[in-house]
Amino acid sequence: MEITRRALLTSTACGAGLLLVPGLRGLAQAQEAKFVIGNYEAPGLYDQAAQEVVTDRDDAYHNDGNPRHYEWWYFDLFTASGRKAAVILMDRPLIMLDNPDLPPMMMLNVELPDGSNRDFQVPFPGEEFIASKEHCDVKLGKNWCKGRYPNWQLHAEHEDVVVDLELVATVDSWRAGSGAMYFDEALTVFNAHVVPAPRAAVNGTIQVAGEEIEIKDGHGYHDHNWGNAGIEGVLKAWHWGRAECGDFTLNFSYILHNADYGNKVLCKFMLAMGREILLSTGEFEDSFVGEIHVAPQSGNGWPDGFLIETPYNGEMIRIEISGNHLLSDALNAEAKPDEETAQPGYIRLGGDIRMTVPLEGGVEVATGSIIHEMSFSEAIPKDQANWLL
Repeated sequence: MEITRRALLTSTACGAGLLLVPGLRGLAQAQEAKFVIGNYEAPGLYDQAAQEVVTDRDDAYHNDGNPRHYEWWYFDLFTASGRKAAVILMDRPLIMLDNPDLPPMMMLNVELPDGSNRDFQVPFPGEEFIASKEHCDVKLGKNWCKGRYPNWQLHAEHEDVVVDLELVATVDSWRAGSGAMYFDEALTVFNAHVVPAPRAAVNGTIQVAGEEIEIKDGHGYHDHNWGNAGIEGVLKAWHWGRAECGDFTLNFSYILHNADYGNKVLCKFMLAMGREILLSTGEFEDSFVGEIHVAPQSGNGWPDGFLIETPYNGEMIRIEISGNHLLSDALNAEAKPDEETAQPGYIRLGGDIRMTVPLEGGVEVATGSIIHEMSFSEAIPKDQANWLL
């Protein structure tokens, strides 16, 4: 069954959801914390024998007519030669969910080894978004993605950029517990996230300004997000990353909710070796390391490095991220930062990573590079930039 975004919007009355405005939280802080339950505590979204395996249905379209619904399919690629690409097909973004006029959108980014970059955010009419509710099969104008584990195909184009890729998963699919965080006891307000392809081999072509580049050595990734709880109303900040270090594949999220939800932290962590997942857990510690720097656009803080630790085999897995450098800094608010206050924003960082993993046959150490992201949903004093403490 396929369904369009326009059909859902025109057949459903608009809801009156409420987003809390950053800074207006004095009364909420004095009240009892709102309900929130994490991936590893909540019941599954669907009945399935293997709780943490991503099904065709997980990677399909989920809109049930809720006017606050958002959903997107994310794919990325990097090569040893320095080429990078990211494509997101959205029925609409994860912000301002009370606005029923938010359009479907494609985000397309291509970076070449010489540092040149093509970065697009392209809106579409609602009737041009069509998606299956049975498996991944999404069309947005001339752009599309489709597939079932372990294979996906992707086509995206805008102006002088055309991307045609095929991904083949080389690590088992993963969903952290139920796959969702819930924000009401009836389990109707939620954000869901699954990773059909934590790591993938990628082949295909990227065309830029008429020059076609063949991709033979690509490393890729695919995840899928949906829900109806806007980040402005529930989150304070989060730290997400994925990395490949030799045979190890890492995926993690450290999510800090706002004061209305008792500043609750919910985590998702996956480490695979080869094709198999070694560990999936909601328990890890994430700490800033070294000096904190201030991003110029948003005013938010980012550190020299991070230390992530989680128990495994009676010892600790250690993930050491160092040499962080700023790749992207976006301001997600009308107000500009000043000398004392940072504003809601998004930071993308590049860095080096070192993993120490206590396996049964002995400790293994692997190194590599990482691209990871930090997002901030509130205006905060700059002297509180270390929000992980």
